[in-house]
Amino acid sequence: MAAETESAPGGAVASPLDWPRRIREALERDLFVLHGQRIVDVRTGATMRYELFLRMVDRRRLIPAGEFVPAAEEYGSIGEIDRWVVGRAIEVAATGWPVHLNLSLQSTDGPMLELIRERLEATGADPGDLIFELGEQQLVAASEEQRDFVRVASHLGCGIALDGFVDGGRGAFLLGRFPIDYVKLGSDFIDGLDYDPARGEAVTAAVLMAHDCGQRVIAQGVERVTTLQLLEELDVDEAQGYVLGAPEPLDSLLGTPA
Repeated sequence: MAAETESAPGGAVASPLDWPRRIREALERDLFVLHGQRIVDVRTGATMRYELFLRMVDRRRLIPAGEFVPAAEEYGSIGEIDRWVVGRAIEVAATGWPVHLNLSLQSTDGPMLELIRERLEATGADPGDLIFELGEQQLVAASEEQRDFVRVASHLGCGIALDGFVDGGRGAFLLGRFPIDYVKLGSDFIDGLDYDPARGEAVTAAVLMAHDCGQRVIAQGVERVTTLQLLEELDVDEAQGYVLGAPEPLDSLLGTPA
């Protein structure tokens, strides 16, 4: 599941031995929530979709996924978490809001595909409103069954986004091999874009490659208005970042018509 890098107040982090109990409690007591961060069209400013971020409810704060997902993967509870996230994401998509979500590579299997099929049919959600984000390293390391997940999910009509694209790396190979709809450019491309010409050249090359393969390009981690202004000149299609809005509680987003 997608995770943001956040620090706990006062540096408080749960003991590694405590996470299995806390995760089990969160699953049993429904203590997970989702937040959404807008992804906008660079040219029009229109909100296109929301990326979903998982949080665990704690007495003192909302714990970001980056703090507990590694433990969930290690101790075997990530499948249950991802099934909860997928079910909730499809409910959101059924309201008319297209959403992005990340899954652990461990969860990309046949039973997850069956859950997606069943929930899409039960809710009437448009499969195209459900976009799965997978990292370059994930796809390179994936087994054949996990790679089949990408192909079958795309065949169902769901979107696929390649996260963590690296210019000149294996990402270029993946664009042609998998049914990818979106390419997300991260900090390697975006940080310093408004004062480093080399970054602009790298973005231009990545955009041309993605567009030639039929994908839309999303710049993530956009924190400055000046960066946002440059993206249109560089032919980037969409943008995401705190300059456009922080992740918001999902309940407040669902109160806004799609």
